[in-house]
Amino acid sequence: MMETKTLTLAKLATDILEAIGTPPTPAAQVAHSLLESDRRGAPTHGLSLLPLYVQMAEAGVIDATATPVTHDLGASLARVDGRAAFGQLTGSEAVNVGIQKAQQQGVAAIGIGDGTHLGRLGEWAERACDADIAFLAFGNTGGGALTVAGPNKASRVLAPNPIAFGIPTCGATENHVIVDFATSQVSGSRIREAANAGDRLNPDWVIAADGGITDDPQAFLDGLAALRPLGGASAGHKGFGLMVAAEMFASMAGGLMAGEEEVPWFTNGALFLLLDVTRFAPREAWAGRAGAFTRYVESCGYRMPGSGGTRGPGDTLILADHTLAALLDLASKLGVSHRGLVAAAKAPRATQSW
Repeated sequence: MMETKTLTLAKLATDILEAIGTPPTPAAQVAHSLLESDRRGAPTHGLSLLPLYVQMAEAGVIDATATPVTHDLGASLARVDGRAAFGQLTGSEAVNVGIQKAQQQGVAAIGIGDGTHLGRLGEWAERACDADIAFLAFGNTGGGALTVAGPNKASRVLAPNPIAFGIPTCGATENHVIVDFATSQVSGSRIREAANAGDRLNPDWVIAADGGITDDPQAFLDGLAALRPLGGASAGHKGFGLMVAAEMFASMAGGLMAGEEEVPWFTNGALFLLLDVTRFAPREAWAGRAGAFTRYVESCGYRMPGSGGTRGPGDTLILADHTLAALLDLASKLGVSHRGLVAAAKAPRATQSW
């Protein structure tokens, strides 16, 4: 692990994005979003994604110059066409439109198509909650990155479709209640990170192609194993049900479902649902109840979801050695200055997670 100045990393990430043709303002926005994921304790959706994003741009899956477009569908409805832009731009646009409509109408439903990679859905949940808006998201991959087996099976059938919830506490607690997870045991990015770090896997995360047990992350990356659905060997039918629901909800407004077309890459579709919590009770009343519930959970020895990591600015950030090595290797290939940074490890091999 290496502690590095946040401003140095932000500049490096922005320069890398600009080197592949991203205009300065969106480059800084994407870099900030990735850094914030690292600060919030979600390194699988942080700066470690930059090598993948560059690869997607080189393959034409991401258009570094594109911006999303919103199509208004009514007082409470809209669809955001990502147009292959960076998903952080599309997710930001979608939640901003959703907040505005939910404040006006009480509820909103925002569809997303061609979102490439939307990043950490919890970021959009946090933004909605900051406006006293509850948030629910279902995502899919547009038929790509099918890496998850069904319950008690070994063949890949669906993607680790994410689901996220955001419940505002209206100032009663430091953090809102944020739940953001893949509907598989872990995301493919978690397997990629384990491979790059030289770690082994919990054997209940994946299932080998022959139905056996493996703890080798490379077996998954080589296509010789599949992710298990959330719930693992004993209760994977529950995660599979959530996965199917996310696939179908996301496709209502987002485009393709798995099985409709064969695609070489993935691009996120999603459905964001937003609700103004103050329509049911005064803000102060909900804050009192949310605060009391949080104290109850904490008095029982548990941490509320969303209270980990750090929100807001910070002077330094601790990155895994292999993540920094990958960034510096990428910078060298693109002719971007390292600004005095030195890697403590060799650059990892894995960039994709399917």
